[in-house]
Amino acid sequence: MTEEQNPIHLVEREAIALSKLDADCERGYAHLGWLLLQVASLQVWRLHFSTFKDYLKNVATIAKKTVPQLHRYFLTVRDLSDTFSADEMERIGITKAMQLRTAKDYALVLPNAVIEAALDTAVSSTALKKVIATTLKMPEADGDWFDLDAEFYVTAEERALIEDAIRAAEHCEPVTKKTISMSGQRKDIVLKWCMEFLATYGGDSDEARGS
Repeated sequence: MTEEQNPIHLVEREAIALSKLDADCERGYAHLGWLLLQVASLQVWRLHFSTFKDYLKNVATIAKKTVPQLHRYFLTVRDLSDTFSADEMERIGITKAMQLRTAKDYALVLPNAVIEAALDTAVSSTALKKVIATTLKMPEADGDWFDLDAEFYVTAEERALIEDAIRAAEHCEPVTKKTISMSGQRKDIVLKWCMEFLATYGGDSDEARGS
């Protein structure tokens, strides 16, 4: 692998280019997200950083973005890469792309009507949201991205414990759907853990929140 092909250097070059764009620009995220996906897949970040999040902090400084923003770019590209190319995602724009990622929590395979609307530059993010809601019969709920900030090293015993807890939550009624994206499955599992913990230890909801 030459220096020009090194994904770490390619990310830095793309991050510099992104830093020069307007803060509200819808473009530039997909190519960087694609490169971050390559870095994560090859795990080359381990050469200089303890965790992938530490690596993202370094890239965030170069790109003049926050770590949560970069993480969203990475996850959006990861979850949509089976349907769209990097160039197509650039054309779609980050706002519409994130709506598509949310849609994949409901349907791993996006319907053609949704794909066509996403690729149509005349279709706004608001219009795409309505197409998604109508086509997938998905509620138009408002929300925001939640970063668990949970990347950490584990022992073999700790890994086994966590994996057993994941499997238990997956099969707890209602069973976690395998037809939704991995991020959607993880969200369902975490919500089950939260509800079970609060039901056992939470007591009064207001007291549990410290109010």
